Amino acid sequence: MVRIALAQVNPTVGDIDGNTAKIIEYIKEARDKGVDLVVFPELVITGYPPKDLLLKPSFIDANRRALARIMCETADIAVIIGFVDHSNAPFVSNVYDISALPKRTLYNSAALLHDGRLIGIQHKMHLPNYDVFDEKRYFKPGTENRVFNLGKLKLGINIREDIWVGGHGPTEKQVELGAELIVNISASPFYAGKSRLRRELIAMRAQANKVPIAYVNLVGGQDELVFDGRSCVFDARGALIAEGEQFEECLVISTIDGAPIAPPDEADRAEMRKNEEIEEIFNALLLGIRDYVRKNGFTKVVIGLSGGIDSALTAALATEALGAHNVVGVAMPSAITSSSSIEDAKRLAANLGIEFKVIPIVEAVDAYTRMLSEEFKDTAPDVTEENIQARIRGNILMALSNKFGYLVLSTGNKSELAVGYCTLYGDMSGGLAAISDVPKTMVYKLAAYYNKLKGAEVIPHSIITKAPSAELRAGQKDTDSLPPYEVLDPILHAYIEENRSKEEIIAMGFDAEVVSEVIWKVDHNEYKRQQAPIGIKITPKAFGTGRRMPITNRYNG
Repeated sequence: MVRIALAQVNPTVGDIDGNTAKIIEYIKEARDKGVDLVVFPELVITGYPPKDLLLKPSFIDANRRALARIMCETADIAVIIGFVDHSNAPFVSNVYDISALPKRTLYNSAALLHDGRLIGIQHKMHLPNYDVFDEKRYFKPGTENRVFNLGKLKLGINIREDIWVGGHGPTEKQVELGAELIVNISASPFYAGKSRLRRELIAMRAQANKVPIAYVNLVGGQDELVFDGRSCVFDARGALIAEGEQFEECLVISTIDGAPIAPPDEADRAEMRKNEEIEEIFNALLLGIRDYVRKNGFTKVVIGLSGGIDSALTAALATEALGAHNVVGVAMPSAITSSSSIEDAKRLAANLGIEFKVIPIVEAVDAYTRMLSEEFKDTAPDVTEENIQARIRGNILMALSNKFGYLVLSTGNKSELAVGYCTLYGDMSGGLAAISDVPKTMVYKLAAYYNKLKGAEVIPHSIITKAPSAELRAGQKDTDSLPPYEVLDPILHAYIEENRSKEEIIAMGFDAEVVSEVIWKVDHNEYKRQQAPIGIKITPKAFGTGRRMPITNRYNG
């Protein structure tokens, strides 16, 4: 009876010493708890994804030295760990200039260690090269599916993508070679609903191959990515027998033949799925904010509080992630700003318990008006004057950031960013766009969820119910420039996340003129998005690394 532990840990990319220390602590804890085999995630020594750090030979060597240190800590326990392996053979590629690549072939690898010895290494067979993944830039795929002897147990090890491959994939081949347990080490980024898909896939693989599967996943935030953990063990019948927490470090201990966890009945399952998405997204955003701030050496954040729903949600998330004492809210009223907006921002800050400042921009707007009066004479006020207000606010937030070391959290949502309803160097200014992958309709759901979670109206009802407005001109409403968000968001989902054509979206029942206008705005605002701060990915297709559109682009539809 093998007692196995899944070490669901939160490493930091590039912090090889810190990651190694964490790994060794978890090995000691597992050994103290009588574990036979402890399993760590994919590339846990380097952190994932290490990107072009992999082009530094010194980085690869440091990772190998760390593996040697860890091996010395494996007395009386077996360890599976993700690291970068290499050979001295040159990497041959017809895509990349060989001079820009390491002189050694690199492999995304898993090492099996036991009693101070290296038992063997399994290289990742299938390298993902879609969405946020770019592994073929750095690694060569493995050529052999191996099975290792661990005492009397025959063990197959594969790495993330390998278990997703159907047909005659690595899992099937390792079972054919006699594997009695499959271990998959993973760094699988989060999007809403993905953990359920993973569980269903692993259960299917276990049942089809009549083999238990232990799956360990990374946890933590890394730039725009969030890793949600949810490590799990399935028995040979495809029944779940152990599962880790979501978005938290933990050590999941189980035996291969443990008792199955009773699944919820159909009614409970339907209710769980209904609530799961909102809760998952909320917790993913918390982890993404917390780790981005912490891992990049910041302590406090500053947020422009407009009295609107987006800045309210951003402030609430930051407060939950970092603590109220680490959040500063700033209202920056102009002559156009309504008194109710200032009061809403003030009440929100009081409810959250965060520091609140009011810095009026009336004098700055007047100064710009005077400076540009000669240049702008004989022209009517338009979006130019509106954007000047937004840019003044951006400058104020960045000045506070420079002076006090705050990280600016910009507050724009995915709907606005998609269609360019935002001001470059204005409300887009910041170090992290916390909710830039959250559609506007989801913003409202998250705000309602937060109030329910807190059991109080922390985000004031007046903020939730007011008509959305950038409030850059008198009487302005978002619907002056955009379709209602209940119409806009499904169109954006179809176009961005599902890659549907204009004709396909119109065939779904949307007005042709509205669809054409929305698509035009999405395509013609790519230049803004490529200058925006990174945002936290919570949908299958976020702006940024996973969506690489040309700015100069005449394709229409």
